Amino acid sequence: MKKTSLLSTSLLMVLALSGCATQKPDAADQLNQQSVMALNWFQQSGEYQALAYQAFNFATLAYDKAPSLTGKPKAVIVDLDETMIDNSAYSAWQVKAGQSYADQTWSTWTQARQATAVPGAVNFANYVNSHGGTMFYVSNRDSKDAAATADNLKRLGFTGVNEKTLRLKTDSSNKQARFDAIRAEGYNVVLYIGDNLNDYGAATYHQGNAQRRAFVNQNSRLFGTQFIILPNPLYGDWESGLGEGYNKLTPEQKLQTRDANLKAWSGK
Repeated sequence: MKKTSLLSTSLLMVLALSGCATQKPDAADQLNQQSVMALNWFQQSGEYQALAYQAFNFATLAYDKAPSLTGKPKAVIVDLDETMIDNSAYSAWQVKAGQSYADQTWSTWTQARQATAVPGAVNFANYVNSHGGTMFYVSNRDSKDAAATADNLKRLGFTGVNEKTLRLKTDSSNKQARFDAIRAEGYNVVLYIGDNLNDYGAATYHQGNAQRRAFVNQNSRLFGTQFIILPNPLYGDWESGLGEGYNKLTPEQKLQTRDANLKAWSGK
């Protein structure tokens, strides 16, 4: 009886330890794991590359067709992250390290100067700069990382990167004031290029996805002519648009919100 009891106890302990080893990851880890397929697609698929080339091919055509205004040189306003440069290695690090986004680690990544060029981005930027236009890089990277950002861009072959053309965040993440300032300086802005609807102005800033979709529908004719968008399934204001106060939710609440936003077949 004693041997049987001892054996039973041992089996129970093994089962308990096995359960601990295979326990469900916590909500923060689940949030990271949900981005793995998006990262695989972003980093490995030819389809992502094709969409990027397609975006910049359309951008080149739109730039050439845009009318010139006397005394107002053409300008193109572009976002940086996941528009002109690829930071997916930082997102992959988050998954492997089990880390959420943080300003400190993002700044460390920025200072590392390891972002790569989005396919077609360098050629397009240099085409604009060599065909009578000026590229303005308007990003919500922190201004303290300006030198590292400029160095990274120059290493990748982007031309015309300087204090005038590189406009990072100083106070607000709403880019409208920076857009207005470029126009006020006498430029004819013919194209906006980004991966986020906020890269086209303040209309969708801090808005839910219903309002963001309405903006797209109302301006459908501008996409491909004045607005060019790059695919970014990794992050963006579309995620915070899933629910009011999304960025302040707990990881568990974010998982619930993501699930609640799925449009699923009933199976019948």
